[in-house]
This record gives sequence, C-alpha cells and structure tokens, in this order.
Amino acid sequence: MVIQGRKRRVALLYASAGTGHKTAALALARWFERESPDCETLCLDTLDFTNALVRGLYTRSYLEMVRRAPQLWGYFYDSLDEPEAADGVVATLNELTERLHLSRLIERLEAFNPDALLFTHFFGAAAVAERLLPRRPVFYVNTDFLSHLFHRHHPFTGWFVASDETALQYGADGIAMDRVVVSGIPVSPRYGSLPSKAEARAALNLADEERVVLVMGGGIGVGPFEEVITSLLDGDLTVLAVCGNNAKVRSRLEERFGGVTRLRVSGFVDAIENHYVASDLIFTKPGGLSTSEILCTATPMVIVDPIPGQEQRNSDYLLDRGAARVLFDYRTARIKAETLLADEAERARLRRCALSLARPEAGRTVAVEVLERIERR
Repeated sequence: MVIQGRKRRVALLYASAGTGHKTAALALARWFERESPDCETLCLDTLDFTNALVRGLYTRSYLEMVRRAPQLWGYFYDSLDEPEAADGVVATLNELTERLHLSRLIERLEAFNPDALLFTHFFGAAAVAERLLPRRPVFYVNTDFLSHLFHRHHPFTGWFVASDETALQYGADGIAMDRVVVSGIPVSPRYGSLPSKAEARAALNLADEERVVLVMGGGIGVGPFEEVITSLLDGDLTVLAVCGNNAKVRSRLEERFGGVTRLRVSGFVDAIENHYVASDLIFTKPGGLSTSEILCTATPMVIVDPIPGQEQRNSDYLLDRGAARVLFDYRTARIKAETLLADEAERARLRRCALSLARPEAGRTVAVEVLERIERR
C-alpha cells in the first residue's frame, strides 16, 4: 500500500522501561516508511520529557523491583488490573504526574503536527490523548499477549492487540470491537525474510554440526543466567548467552566462564534474528516482543523464570497455545535441552504451534490500518 499526495506524519511514542516498547516503536517506523515511502515518522521516549527525578524514579523503581522483588512487582501489576484501580489513588497520581511533566512533549508533538499518534507504552498516553483527541487520532499498540487495564482505560481512537484472547478482554470492558484490531505484536520487517539456518550459523561462525542453545534474559538482562548456563555447559552443547543491557551480568559471566570455548557471551544484540535462527533451542524470559520474534523463527523455546505480572501472563498464553515449554529447575537445564534435542517429534510440534501464532507482518497490519484511517479523515 502506497499513499500518494502530501507527506503523512506519524508519531510513535514509547517509554524506556525495558526495551520491548522501544523496539516495537522502531519496528513500526520501518513499516510505515515501507507502506508509504513519503511518510515521515518521529519516535519519542515519553520519559525524556519529564524531569530527572520522575524519570529516575519511574525507570529505577521498575528495574529494581523486577530484579530484587519480582513478587512485589507482580502484586502491583495484578492489583492495578482491576476496574476500581482505573480511578484509584495510584492511577490518579500517575495521570497527575503525566500532566505536570509532559508539557514539553505536547509542544514537541504540536510542532511535528502528526496525522496520527501511536503509543507502545501507557506512560504519557492519557495526557497526550486528552490534549490531542479528537483533532488527531491516537492509538495504543499492545506489546504483550494479554492486556492490562491501564492499556484499555484511556479513550483512544483504537487499539492494536496481540491476540484474540486480548480482544476478548476489550469486549468484556464494553469497548466496541470495531475499534480493536488483532494485529499481533509488531516486529521488524526483517522477520518476514529470515536467513536460512546455514546462513545464520555462517554469520556467527558456528559449525553445522554443533548443537546450539541460546540463553536470553530479555533487554534488561534479568534472570538466572549463571545457573542455567552452568547446567547447560555440563555436556557438549554450544551456548550463546545474550545479556541485553545488563553489563554487570555480562562481566560476571565473562569472568566466571572466560576459558570455556563452548560459551559465547554478548550484550545487547541488534540483529538478534541470526541468534534465533542459528539455535536449535532457546531458553528465554517471556517478554512479549522477544517471544514474538522467536515465534517468527519457529525455533523451539523454553520459558525461564517469568516475572510475575506481564511475563507470567505471556508465559501462560504461550504454554496454553502449546508454543513453548517451561524450565522448572535451573539445575536441570541441560537435561531439559538434551531431552528436547533428542525428541524430533516434540520439536516439530513446537515449531508448528509457533508458526500458528507468529505474526511477522503485524507491523504492516498496524501501518495499513492507520494510513487508511488518516485518508478517511
């Protein structure tokens, strides 16, 4: 789909709490540019427009909670996913904080003069929607397989959701279903034309005969890395460890396993699809964006230590659909890997289930729908 005529402008907004929201926004920018080559996109981190105190409290409190007190984070996540929470004290304080500290964001958006705005994180969404609706359409894009009340509470023009199950949540809230599009979670256009396994292994200098297992902790690099890797290395597997932005975990792994040639440790990897495709099996945290990418590659995945809250719900969704297995004890990671690698029928089943859920063109669905709505205005 190519829109002719005057240049379209689309603003894509995220919050840098984790990395998936930003990755989704950047993926959407590529899709808009592909669908309408003259479309101009602007990606903004809403937290960049708050003061240092608010930004620090928001990001550090989230990161520290999921790293040090994940059960507490799960409690907050679940307790705020109730109808009364929408008008409760925490929600009111959140919206007040947005209004007091996001005037510069509103000014930046007014200067850009977008034809449409899309949020991949709820921070700032209420303040922007309040100021710019109905003059400009404002959409919300879910980046997890199930929705939270905070995603649905604000009066957006429309929503793009990850699954039919998510759409049911919107319907249960009384939201008109013609405002909800089941698009999938937007991943990069690269996932529509993946390298072959041989090409991916050549790019990573891996031999065809190696049995390769990828271990990931998500963009913020949390999880039982050392325990899982220690178990996996108690055999002849080649292990790729991706630590995301957690430099401390990466340094610790390099110090502890520096002489082990069958282990490769990396930080944040941009072209992570080569790692996915080159691997025979993936042990991963169940972030919505990363697991959506893995589904597109159909590499069998094993879920490790989901954080209570959104990760636990993602895990439940993937397990319910038969698209993943779960690791119950870090010490048994090698046995889990060996068992799955020896069971071709089970891996084939996991691949089929993964492909049934994969949405490599989710971003295109979002871009086409938004561009068409712009044209109808």
